[in-house]
Amino acid sequence: MAGRDRGLRWEALLNARDLGGLPTAHGVVAPGAIVRSDALYRLNDAGRATLVAHGVRTVIDMRTDAEAVARPYAFDGVSGVVRHHIAQQTDEMWQSLGGRADRFTFDTTMLELAHANFAAIAERIATAPAGGVLYHCEVGKDRTGLMTMLLLDLVGTPRDVIGTDYSLTAVGLAPLFADLVSKADTDVRRAKLEEEARCRAETMVAIHQAFRARHGDAEAYLVAGGVAPSAIEAIRARLLVATPTT
Repeated sequence: MAGRDRGLRWEALLNARDLGGLPTAHGVVAPGAIVRSDALYRLNDAGRATLVAHGVRTVIDMRTDAEAVARPYAFDGVSGVVRHHIAQQTDEMWQSLGGRADRFTFDTTMLELAHANFAAIAERIATAPAGGVLYHCEVGKDRTGLMTMLLLDLVGTPRDVIGTDYSLTAVGLAPLFADLVSKADTDVRRAKLEEEARCRAETMVAIHQAFRARHGDAEAYLVAGGVAPSAIEAIRARLLVATPTT
């Protein structure tokens, strides 16, 4: 189930997939409930129409303030879709670690630095109206991957499945990184991009293992960040029960 193709072909978007069908402790994630993706400024009109047809009604933009300002988008005139900008990390957080840490260290540190931000995003998911919820960062890899890890942990998805889902990002982003690598002006830059393009399942498995060792589980982590227990149950219900769009 975890390895099947859940990719969404929404025109001009690179890396979107529905979490529906992934195994949980209580069945599978409901199709259409949660979508993860890269930034939606890439969508063309046909892609936006397909997003609406898929049932997405709430969009959560997790990019930094600077990223959202540099590449804005809106859903004006798109019926029933509401966008919220809740930065998963601040520009200052990113700058404090950017380029100076391996992926495991960066992501596990960000889970600590951005604890309150992850909680705020979870609260928005919990209180979203009927319809699918989509969240994204810039390319839908690590920030989106960490949020996905938290949500899947909440419903008891096995660790190896969480890792496999993370690894699927490499497929969607392959053309983007191939282009960036071809344009790299130094060997150091090229090697950094080649490493960035690798979305190793074992990396997310290690991150999840370290997260569990420190926090117990996603419920304890989110509650400690200020998420109400009732909101935790609302998130679980959203993931496990398909929500109507009308």
